[in-house]
Formats: sequence, structure tokens, C-alpha cells
Amino acid sequence: MTDGDPRAEVELVRRCADGDESAWATFVDTEGPRIHALVRRMLARRTGRADDAAVDEVVADVFLALLRRDRALLRQYDPRWRLSTYLGVICRTEVGRLLRRRRRMHTPLDTAPEPRAEGPSPAGRAEAEEERLAEARRLREALDGLAPRDRLLLELRHLEGLDYRALAALLDVSEESVGSLLSRARRRLEDRLR
Repeated sequence: MTDGDPRAEVELVRRCADGDESAWATFVDTEGPRIHALVRRMLARRTGRADDAAVDEVVADVFLALLRRDRALLRQYDPRWRLSTYLGVICRTEVGRLLRRRRRMHTPLDTAPEPRAEGPSPAGRAEAEEERLAEARRLREALDGLAPRDRLLLELRHLEGLDYRALAALLDVSEESVGSLLSRARRRLEDRLR
């Protein structure tokens, strides 16, 4: 059990990344409740509710993501950051994937807006939509390339709307330092987008 000891967390993640099955069992037991709580909060914030089935699905996706590609996400963990921060980024990613899957599955065909006579042609609308999707992909790729803490900061501030006090509590930093952390994260994102 890690009991919040950073050195023990780092060692546990290292052993999991190396394929140690007993370490993985300990990781699931100790981090599972934290992941479950993070996912429940994120789903409730994004959708207004967090039903047990959706929470369980995302939690399973988080654990699968950690094991996928020969445990690549476990190997990428940087011990300079808190494990809870890193897991928060992964949870945020998997919550977003679930919501996108559900939107695609539950978009009825008969709710598509009727084309209007004025405005762009169907080809023009398709081209604009393609450009919008390409820009969204560029932004997602740039975000994915950031350090976990930068990515989490930007997503929680700009997508979830958390204020500086909430960000400071979540990241275990002073409220005064949140502004400079966000500013540096934004610069790094801009650099990646160039």
C-alpha cells in the first residue's frame, strides 16, 4: 500500500510498468477508488449526472489504457508530478472518449438540420466542417503532446471551467502559482501548434 507516499507510488508504477502482476493488483486496489471518484466527478461535471454504468465503463477504459501497448502509459509516468495528476489526465481523456462515442451512437438521423437556401453550398459546408475537424485534431494532438500536468491544467481550466482555487486544490499548489502555471502551459501549447 502506498498511503500517498510519493516514493512508494513511483516504485509501484515502475513495477506495474515492468509487468509485475502483484504490483498491478495493489495498484488497482489502491488507485481504483481514486480513479472511480475522479471519473464520477468528471462525468457529473460534463453531463450533469454520472450513472454507475458509465462510471464503470470509463474506469475499465482507464485501466485498459494503462495496459495498452505494453503498458506505455505506465512507462511514460514522470515521477516529478503527482500520480493523481497523471491519472486525472488519463481519466479526462477516457471520459471524453466515452462522451464522443455516445454522441455518435445517439445522434438520430432525422434531427439533422434542414439545409437553407441561403448560405454556403453543401460542398462549402462540408469543406468548412472538414477544416473545423482538422483544427480540432491539431489541437487534440498538441494537447496530447504536452506534459500531463500542463494538459490537465488547460483542460480543467478551459474545458471544465475550474477556477484558480479549485485548480490549486486539485494540483496541491498555491492559488497564486496557478496563473503562472497556466501561462507556461498555454505557451507550450502554442509552441506545439506552430
